Amino acid sequence: MRGGRAALLFVLALAVRVPLLVTQHDDYASGGITTTLGLVARNLLEGRGLAETTGPDAILRLYDRQQAEGRLIDVREFPDPPDQPTKPLIQRMPGYPVFLAVVWKVTGEMRYVPAQAVQVVLGALLPLMIYGAGAHLFGATAGLIAGAIVALDPRLAWLSVVPLYDGWVLLLAGLFVWLLARAAGRGHPPADWAWLGLVAAAGVYFKSTFLVVPPLAAAALAPRLGLRRSALRGLVALGLPLVALAPWVARNEWTFHRPILTNTFFWATVWEGFGETGNDFGAVLDDRVTYAAVLAAHPGVVYASPEYDDLLRARVLDVARSRPGFLVRLALHRLVRGLLLPNDRWGIPAAEDPRHSYAAYRARSGGGPAAYLAAEPFAAAVKALQWLWSPVLLCLAARGLWIRRERWRDLLPLLGVASAFLATAVLLHLEGRYLLPVSLVWTLFAGGRY
Repeated sequence: MRGGRAALLFVLALAVRVPLLVTQHDDYASGGITTTLGLVARNLLEGRGLAETTGPDAILRLYDRQQAEGRLIDVREFPDPPDQPTKPLIQRMPGYPVFLAVVWKVTGEMRYVPAQAVQVVLGALLPLMIYGAGAHLFGATAGLIAGAIVALDPRLAWLSVVPLYDGWVLLLAGLFVWLLARAAGRGHPPADWAWLGLVAAAGVYFKSTFLVVPPLAAAALAPRLGLRRSALRGLVALGLPLVALAPWVARNEWTFHRPILTNTFFWATVWEGFGETGNDFGAVLDDRVTYAAVLAAHPGVVYASPEYDDLLRARVLDVARSRPGFLVRLALHRLVRGLLLPNDRWGIPAAEDPRHSYAAYRARSGGGPAAYLAAEPFAAAVKALQWLWSPVLLCLAARGLWIRRERWRDLLPLLGVASAFLATAVLLHLEGRYLLPVSLVWTLFAGGRY
């Protein structure tokens, strides 16, 4: 990797990300989850441990106020409710609250902007990782093209600004891809797979589904190394995250009297994911509505507790037994949408505001596509690019794979990485940000055509 090219990619990435940070750091993108994790970070700093704040009307008013104002409110602006009830953190992994707590400890105030600034700087390293991966696999020119696409990709830039764990998952996925590409050129020594295991160990503390990545990447090694040698590398790369999870499992055993490997809310996520499409069994893609329904049937159940997840597991399994066709249709719908129309944010309010959509324009004026294009040319142009971005990138990746088809054994593990992130979204719940690690692999392959 040449220093001048790497510096250019870093500056280019910052040039895209810094304006988003300055203008939209308080956008209410996934703000409910951010606020929850921010309250966990405050509890950690105030000596309550990894505990979620629950219950008080003030908490609910905070969520409602943010939604009404359409902006993220810093935890420092929100008074610590007296005698607030808390419950041990188990709905999500502890990585992001710990990151927030560390940043807030250093800065001395509970604001999201400093943490977002750290994410932006780290996010600007992502193009360098893809550049390095492409250079290892296909040469410097291919790597530079792939790195430039990552630097300019508005979806990746936007995610680095949002104060949420997904930006960290994306960053660690990029590091995983770079290490995997480097390992391919060295014959995949077990030591390189130990490094991959360490990256996965960090990733799983931000999002539990990262645990799926090492075994699928290792399984794709079999055509090159054989079953026994690929299994050995998979055990190394999977074993290290499992070892890293041992303290978390012990804590869960002590707290909940269950050896919970990662977090609860798995079955709740699957159940609410059913609500992505119409159904006749009451699944709704809304936390409050789902909790109200469960609470009505089981008074006293605590939201996001292991018991809450158990109750929704029964509902999910009942759907699986009684409506397998629904599950197949839902998975196919998610697969097509995830590959072609993930609907990711670009951080362009003038185009992404619902008031500037074609549906809103048609409701106001009754005009057709041509009239909308004349009335909202900027919004229409951005939306067209958003619709085209993923399909074009996928086609370029397929073209690159075809050109480099003689090296298919080297590229299979990278397809394993993409499959891991794609499969978890297709099987559990689909949101565009969950699939952005997949786009790193597509971008790498797109550069491979040069």
